[in-house]
Amino acid sequence: MSVNKLKITFNNGFTKIVERNNIKNFNSLLDWMDKFNSNQYVSLLTVSGFELGSSISLDKNNIKSIEIID
Repeated sequence: MSVNKLKITFNNGFTKIVERNNIKNFNSLLDWMDKFNSNQYVSLLTVSGFELGSSISLDKNNIKSIEIID
């Protein structure tokens, strides 16, 4: 199964849909998600988009959930 979209929900209620073709380091995000969802240690991850200035930082303290969507 190829994962193409993720739904990230932040603690403040903001939801971000992230697509593989818009993120440079999508595979790193998938690894981070697997560790986060398994309650393993995760460090800060910044994902960069292909558009200028489009990046988000993920920290275990600011993420409520992250899941695969179709």
